[in-house]
Amino acid sequence: MNKFDINLNLYRSFYYVAKYGGFTKASKYALISQSSLSSNIKNLENVLDTKLFERGITNIKLTNAGRELFEKLEEIANILNGSIQKQEFNIGCIRSIADNYIADAIKIFNEKHPDIKVNIAYENNSDLYQMLKKDDLDILVCRYPLFYKFEKYINVEKINDIENVFACSKEYYSKEANKMRNKNYTYHLILPNSSEKRRTIEQYLIDNNMNYSVDVEIPNSTLLKNLILNGTAIGYINKKYIDKELANGTLICLNNFKNIPLDNLTIIYNSRINNNLTDDFIKAIKVTIKKTNN
Repeated sequence: MNKFDINLNLYRSFYYVAKYGGFTKASKYALISQSSLSSNIKNLENVLDTKLFERGITNIKLTNAGRELFEKLEEIANILNGSIQKQEFNIGCIRSIADNYIADAIKIFNEKHPDIKVNIAYENNSDLYQMLKKDDLDILVCRYPLFYKFEKYINVEKINDIENVFACSKEYYSKEANKMRNKNYTYHLILPNSSEKRRTIEQYLIDNNMNYSVDVEIPNSTLLKNLILNGTAIGYINKKYIDKELANGTLICLNNFKNIPLDNLTIIYNSRINNNLTDDFIKAIKVTIKKTNN
């Protein structure tokens, strides 16, 4: 058999074992059994008529021929996963996160990759996750906690706490403050319509025996902020997003709502794909968060 006629799965098995330094971790990322990996590598060595690994009792290492082959395959992988072939980068994000964090991150990313087209998809977390699993997205930026099971090849990296508050306008507070002292007071709220986020909020309200009615459901944090400012109702919102208004007294943070659970800004991506674009966007998000917190 000509070495160029070899089943590409043999090269794939070799690449994963060489990249991750052993069969256990390689099996996780290649999604095939360790025995199949071993068999594929033996077949590859037979066809190439060369030894690719030195096998010890507890570890393996590449031979000179194996290292040479791995370097060639790594070069090919970088081309296929990198910007030479990939001219688009697809980001999934919920609107409230996008409003607060994504713009500056995209600016940083674009400065490094000016020829890459950036696409942004807005959906709920569950739909975005399905898109990520089908490789329709490169990365998902969302809130944690999430209420579904992740595939073993999906990386979930929590990168920053998000403090949420219940806030209202100064005028709304002046009108309702005395009534709020009554333990039977009903809080009129503006809440997100995301099922994942809504579940956390309403459980918090129930656990704290708070009476409430949902006057407005809304997916967009810019409109949410405006509705709070115009006195429509009490809004549940990212504190960072209204820091200026809290500082100048335009908005009031309600102390009646204590120990509100933190969210976490989270990035989710496919760990099997060695994509330099994903790495650079993650770095850009972290730089943006650092600037926001300072």
